[in-house]
Amino acid sequence: MKKILLFGGAGFIGSYIARALVQKNVTPIIFDSFFQYLPTVQPDKNKIKALTQRFKGITEKVVEIRGNAANYGEVRKALEEHRPDAVIHLAGLPLAKASNIYVEEALEGVKATGNIIQAIHDLNLDIRFIYTSSSTVYGDFECDPADENHPKNPRGVYAGVKLAGEYLTCSFCRQFKLPYVIIRPSGVYGPTDINRRVVQIFIENALQGKEIIVNDPTSAIDFTYAEDTAQGFVLAALHPDAENQIFNITYGQGRTLGELAKIIKQHFPKLKMQIGEADPSLPRRGGLDISKAKERIGYKPEYPLEKGVKEYLNYYKKNE
Repeated sequence: MKKILLFGGAGFIGSYIARALVQKNVTPIIFDSFFQYLPTVQPDKNKIKALTQRFKGITEKVVEIRGNAANYGEVRKALEEHRPDAVIHLAGLPLAKASNIYVEEALEGVKATGNIIQAIHDLNLDIRFIYTSSSTVYGDFECDPADENHPKNPRGVYAGVKLAGEYLTCSFCRQFKLPYVIIRPSGVYGPTDINRRVVQIFIENALQGKEIIVNDPTSAIDFTYAEDTAQGFVLAALHPDAENQIFNITYGQGRTLGELAKIIKQHFPKLKMQIGEADPSLPRRGGLDISKAKERIGYKPEYPLEKGVKEYLNYYKKNE
């Protein structure tokens, strides 16, 4: 049976990838510090409930390792012990605002990238390395949809760290003759997210009867349901034609915050909305061109925003 090592695999996206791998009869090996998931002094009950749902039903099919990807020794030990068929690197701060505040912690993601590739090389492992980047590396979109060759002009620490990781991936892997894939997701949302991204905030406010604040209704994001994102990662890890390529893995359609609010309002007719100001630190984005992933590795996203929001709401209703 194949094994894939997921650095940062206990996170939101990682848990979906793990589930998708199990469905493909591949063993996910979860390497994570679990630091962000420990209870606080006043633990959020909804957050704890979401975390317990992430691996529900597959816990016996997942291998768990507690470790820090910024520590070379721990990374090497995990690789040497399990000798996976591929590695997916998701470790690092998952939010742009947090990265801008905790810069030193954000930079550990760059260190982790170098550590993992170096350890693979030192152990002489012939395996594929999949790096998780972000559509934020493009900065302000100059065209819509933006393909993988769009100019890179990152804004903020998060986007800069992600692009730095891309350069490390390309240079290290070419030097060591290791196969690699770079994935650029966008606007990932769905059940068990605990990081207060915009879709989660809007839906939870609606469920609680609170108004939602739409900061710049014209601002567009290529929202991607987590199951679609996981599908793209699994293809990147297993498909023979993914090797040494960069892919946008999104739904492939820019939708505005105003549209998102209207979709949610269809489920909550009495929902009140307030227009707020745009965050000047965030880039102006839009849709991403996913034709390369479709044609080369057979990527087929299945969740337009309307369907994804409905699935997300069903999750809340079942786990109320």
